[in-house]
Amino acid sequence: MIKNSLISECAKLLSFTKPYWRLMVFAMISMVIYTSASGVQISLIKPIIDKLLRGDAQKITALPRIDIDQTTPKHESPSPVKQLKNQVFNKFKFIEPIQKRATGSFTSIGIVMAILAPVIFLSCYFQQYFRTRVMWAVVVDIRNKVCDHLLPQPLSFFENRKSGDLLSRLTNDIAVTQSGLTILFDEILLQPMKLICGLSLAFYFSWKLSLLVLIAFPIIFFPVLIMGRKIKKHGKGSLRHLSDLTDAMREMFAGIRIVKAFKMEAEESREIHDISERFFRKRLKMVKAKALNTSTSEFVYTLGLAAIVMMGGYVVMSKKITPGELGGFITATGFMVITAVKKLAKSYASLQESLSGVNRVFELFAIEPTIKDDPDAITLEKIEEGICFRNVSFSYDGGKEFILKDINLTIHKGEVLAIVGESGAGKSTIINLITRFYDPVKGSIEIDGTDIRKIKGKSLLEHTAIVTQQTFLFNRSFYENILYGRKNATVEEVQAAAKAANIHEFIMSLPNGYDTVVGELGVKLSGGQRQRIAIARAILKNAPILLLDEATSSLDYESEKLVQDALNNLIIGRTTVIVAHRLSTIQHCDRSIVMKKGHIVEAGSHESLMSGEGEYKRVYQMHLDTINT
Repeated sequence: MIKNSLISECAKLLSFTKPYWRLMVFAMISMVIYTSASGVQISLIKPIIDKLLRGDAQKITALPRIDIDQTTPKHESPSPVKQLKNQVFNKFKFIEPIQKRATGSFTSIGIVMAILAPVIFLSCYFQQYFRTRVMWAVVVDIRNKVCDHLLPQPLSFFENRKSGDLLSRLTNDIAVTQSGLTILFDEILLQPMKLICGLSLAFYFSWKLSLLVLIAFPIIFFPVLIMGRKIKKHGKGSLRHLSDLTDAMREMFAGIRIVKAFKMEAEESREIHDISERFFRKRLKMVKAKALNTSTSEFVYTLGLAAIVMMGGYVVMSKKITPGELGGFITATGFMVITAVKKLAKSYASLQESLSGVNRVFELFAIEPTIKDDPDAITLEKIEEGICFRNVSFSYDGGKEFILKDINLTIHKGEVLAIVGESGAGKSTIINLITRFYDPVKGSIEIDGTDIRKIKGKSLLEHTAIVTQQTFLFNRSFYENILYGRKNATVEEVQAAAKAANIHEFIMSLPNGYDTVVGELGVKLSGGQRQRIAIARAILKNAPILLLDEATSSLDYESEKLVQDALNNLIIGRTTVIVAHRLSTIQHCDRSIVMKKGHIVEAGSHESLMSGEGEYKRVYQMHLDTINT
């Protein structure tokens, strides 16, 4: 089960390499050449050692040859393994003269090594360059794909999740994923090649000693598998705590004014310390598992070398193999086989740690948007009649507590409609439903008789402009923030929108004009200035539907007047829905509706509603009393 899970997760990760398969092929070819050249280098150890021990210039071959007559009594037939070796040698007899020539003297051996040097250099460079290039390309693709997958998610997706958690997955978890890719490309692909090459050489030098090496493999890998499971478990837990830490720090810095105003620095610091401590404890468990895995590999590695040396000394003294063959065997097993196994064991542990991050990233891919275009959705060309709510009910929790109940409302083309009512009555929810940030639980919302669920989302939003109370500005220039309304607008159009929003003169008074950076969230601007930038953005968009959600609340009188004048310029010729309680906004609307506990309780013009004794007059009078006070 663990094996299947590991293979499945690695396969998902490697699936991102498909666009780069050519580079992967080049990398694999370079790995094969690099490993083979390294193997040839090791094979030269045998003739060097044998030649040194004999002390003469007798020509010897690079690869060991076992004379059956010397190791097998004449009355006994060779063993199956020896028969196989002799058959292999007989098929490749043409190589023998080349080997004798290449290893006939120290000079010829040196020349072979010199020829191998550039081959090893180039193959090592290209295999590392190609696989590293693919790895970074995959990391970039994963991060981009996560963003592409998250942005189409409905508003509820982001409201129900901690922004710090999403940020952590896009940063910390992808960094861990990058580590996993490094292990896959650096170790999991390369080390098996070295292992195969080393085992081939080891069996060629001494098949009996090689069998002892194979017996040690399960001893190494069994604890590795056990520890790998724990590493993955604790790694995933530590990443969750790291996500909590990221979210806590983001929230603390975002609300730093409040933190300082209430002298809560010590409390916030204590919370960060607590989360960090939980993260540390979970991380420490993973560190212990990794340390045990590494030390076990080292223990078995050292015992393995000791066993090889003892057994090798025995077979050399028994004259069953030459000292050169033993030297070649020890080198092949020590520097290729056991080293490769040790690195694979270590890589397995690190890979399990990385897969905990990979899983958290891939969890995002499994989340499908709950609001998406209907397969037969149409493009909204223009608005001829208006917007109609038909028996609309809505709940943020899927039906447990309804915010809107059986709303029937028609907003005619070009009409300016005001929505008033107490807090929590459902005013802003109507705005969110028109833009299809949410879908109604019951009923439908139509534009010119077409359910907006049958209209392409991009097309719907192109016909809609929004200005909210909490204006969001990017940490970019004035020009870029206004241009967000319509990316293909000209400089003249941007400036015209700013003039209509009564913000152009202020911008031009700054040393850098439209190139002035507004600061994070527009921190360098007043509330009224931020609102006018948002209005300029909406004016530039020039959408036929305009939605204003408390766009003038919490502003001083002077700012309100400037913003209201800008809004008057924006409203002209548009179907407008205004959520507001300011008198200056309400009384000039074509029609107002009053909401209470999710219902529309009154509707009509300002004059008709004021002539009665209903909710509208009560809310209006309360606001008037507040101003006079």
